[in-house]
Amino acid sequence: MGLEKLHEYTTFKTDEELRETVATYLADYQLNTSARLVLEYITACAIQYSGACTIYRETIAEKIGMTVITVARALKKLRELKMIEIIPSYRRSINGGRGASIYQILPRDTQDDIQDDTQAPPEKSQGNPLLPTLFQTSNPFVSLFFISSLKPLKPLKQLSGFTDSLIYDVFLESKQISKSLFNKIVEEVKAKEQCTRIVNHKAYLRAAVANAIRHKDLQNPESDASKKQALLKEEMEQRLLVAARKHAEKLRKQELEQRTVDISLDELPF
Repeated sequence: MGLEKLHEYTTFKTDEELRETVATYLADYQLNTSARLVLEYITACAIQYSGACTIYRETIAEKIGMTVITVARALKKLRELKMIEIIPSYRRSINGGRGASIYQILPRDTQDDIQDDTQAPPEKSQGNPLLPTLFQTSNPFVSLFFISSLKPLKPLKQLSGFTDSLIYDVFLESKQISKSLFNKIVEEVKAKEQCTRIVNHKAYLRAAVANAIRHKDLQNPESDASKKQALLKEEMEQRLLVAARKHAEKLRKQELEQRTVDISLDELPF
């Protein structure tokens, strides 16, 4: 399907209506972190066509650092809450597979129909309203949005890029580390995320785990890393000792040459 066809699937008249609706959805306590991140990315893609976009689930997973299964679960949850609609594509792509599905962000009137009066409403808190991750300046999609006309929203906890599925995948890969130490590393990288922009969260967590394992091995004198470090240290000391000896020998030669010159000068007849 050509992108020009997406105009037939638009669900909002203005971008402002779309942004305000998504901001309300993101504040819904029924959504977990994965669902919010998926909704944010779909919105970033759909802003150009007022609520509609066409994209592969694999692309969503790659862009936000999740597995395809996690993205599928998040899409199912968003669809159950009638926040989005998915129109599958049965057209074959150039590579022979199925084409990308069409995603529509639904207006509030469709989502309100499924609200249950018995459900507990979100807790209200005092203080200055915060914007969801989608509309903060540190978000990579911020260039697609113009938030000057947005109304203040309810406080919403900053979403972390270190999702549960990502953390679990890295933990399964880290066979040489205890669960308690791994949890400590996760807490440290999440704290670092508050003051540092992290592009690839999985790679960052893997590197932190690798550094912790390397440091742990160095503390164990029987480990291969510790023995290798000791050999490198011994080799460096030997090199420094050889260099010092060469330097001392060079100084002695210079001193002997200087003495020879002085003696020669003393033997001159004047």
